[in-house]
Amino acid sequence: AHAINATAPKTMAEEAQKLGALLVHYSTDYVFDGTSKRLYVENDPVCPLSVYGKTKLDGEIAIREACEKHLILRTSWVYGTR
Repeated sequence: AHAINATAPKTMAEEAQKLGALLVHYSTDYVFDGTSKRLYVENDPVCPLSVYGKTKLDGEIAIREACEKHLILRTSWVYGTR
């Protein structure tokens, strides 16, 4: 999980920075703990409960640190059986 969700985004961010490119990264709402009574906004405190959420958050942090031009989209329920 760490290699795919944190290390790879960091590497892509470093390369995007070298090229002056915009990096678009898809993350997840699993960076939150799910206890909010309202919809989350980007500045809400994060508190991932799973390895998946923690590694996705690590990737977000690595991108912010490595690349000035980035867009991080936190998605939820991209696909499913219903």
